[in-house]
Amino acid sequence: MAGLFNTRLLERGDREFRREGWATSARDLPPVGQPIFRARSEDGESVLAELDDVLLEVNLYSGSVFVEAAAGSTAAIDAVLARLHEQLPAPDPSSAHEVTVTFWTYSPNGPMPTWRSIAVPSWNEIRDNYAAATQTGLERLMTAWQPAHGGQLVLWHGVAGTGKTFGLRALAWEWKDWCDFHYIVDPDTFFGQHADYLMGVLLQPEYMGMRIASSHGFIVRSGLNPTVMSSYGDELNDEDEEGAGKAWRVLVLEDTGELLTADARVVIGQGLSRFLNVVDGLIGQGLRVLVLVTTNEPIRKLHPAVARPGRCAANIEFVPLSGDEAATWLTRHGTPDGKAQSATLAELYARAEGRDPSDTRLVGFGDDDG
Repeated sequence: MAGLFNTRLLERGDREFRREGWATSARDLPPVGQPIFRARSEDGESVLAELDDVLLEVNLYSGSVFVEAAAGSTAAIDAVLARLHEQLPAPDPSSAHEVTVTFWTYSPNGPMPTWRSIAVPSWNEIRDNYAAATQTGLERLMTAWQPAHGGQLVLWHGVAGTGKTFGLRALAWEWKDWCDFHYIVDPDTFFGQHADYLMGVLLQPEYMGMRIASSHGFIVRSGLNPTVMSSYGDELNDEDEEGAGKAWRVLVLEDTGELLTADARVVIGQGLSRFLNVVDGLIGQGLRVLVLVTTNEPIRKLHPAVARPGRCAANIEFVPLSGDEAATWLTRHGTPDGKAQSATLAELYARAEGRDPSDTRLVGFGDDDG
């Protein structure tokens, strides 16, 4: 399909190109102009077509739409894309207390995003799940916190079962008005040998569109942050960064302790160096990107460069509830217990559900349990 698109594009001589992608509640492609080629599979469908003098490649897979459009004018592309957004609407997660999260993996074709809407709690629903010290730190983040600049680190550390995943999902809800969450499924690869993976996600969506067309000298306009590429490769921003109105992004790296340990350079090569350059180096400068890392590793095992003052926008330790806090929690959930023993959140939920606390389940950011 990509080859057919590029061949037809060169034949037409279009000078304007746009690439966009978004999550959608639609499950079938609507009629799209005059089809040139169509492909279907059990996972979705793609169509290459011409509509109102715009060359289109539209792909619908797993609740995600990817569109490439080329024409002689930006106005023609704007009109066609506006129609496609109406015909392939984004889901309305707020009505179901959901947040759409972008999950990134590295494929043979480079960085690959997938969108999913996940159920999330509000902070008020879960704040009593945390020990007093942890709750205080989370309260600052959840309520009216704003980043000072891009490339900052939010570090959550503590033993397994203390509610880091619950906290992640609540944070996604509380921050939904000003940032998007991007979950890195394979962080070792993200900070490993594929530099295009890291840069592709950091500069997305600009990079995703420019990578294809810049070598041909087209004028490229990304879907969210308009950018002009001249035939000589010079980059000119239509708007300055502060005026672009682009949402902040949070890169979530869950259970990533091995990346941040003192011997990380020996174990996984340059991963730690690249990580530090994102959160506090030239790579992260000027980007509205925060990096949120969760780890079960004790803070003393982490590399001292990771958690130093000034690099961490927030450094929160997740600890088990004290005996009194655990007893209060169990009483609130209809399982009073007078033993007053310290316990993790996972152990408390197990006891409240009548299960053996030693048989707890660890779950991920996208699962239904926390």
